[in-house]
Amino acid sequence: MALLLMLLIFSASAQVVDTWAFTSPSQRQAAMAIAGELRCPQCQNQSLLESNSPVAVSMRHEVFSMVEQGKSKSEIIAFMHQRYGDFVQYNPPMNRQTGILWLTPLVLLLAIAMIAWRVIRRHNRGSRP
Repeated sequence: MALLLMLLIFSASAQVVDTWAFTSPSQRQAAMAIAGELRCPQCQNQSLLESNSPVAVSMRHEVFSMVEQGKSKSEIIAFMHQRYGDFVQYNPPMNRQTGILWLTPLVLLLAIAMIAWRVIRRHNRGSRP
């Protein structure tokens, strides 16, 4: 019974192992770089290389296959973008839907600068004799 329990515990932590055979080291390097730039739609904060979810494994294999077919990085990213949307990219393109993602940090930075300027100005007025 103890042996069965140990086997069950160790099998639960097993992970998927990718064994993709590339024809050249440069193809492997290119495929890894592209997969590292794409986000897993299921895990949200992991790249395709970091995630072992079924969706990420499938997407990673698709990237590897496309690299082997000789497709360029921009073609592969465009394909993934078309299939999975803006979310798949860590740096989504600037358009109407993603504009808030790009503009919010700038607006917050300007708001913080204005508040700091007012606080400093008010503090300087109060310290004068």
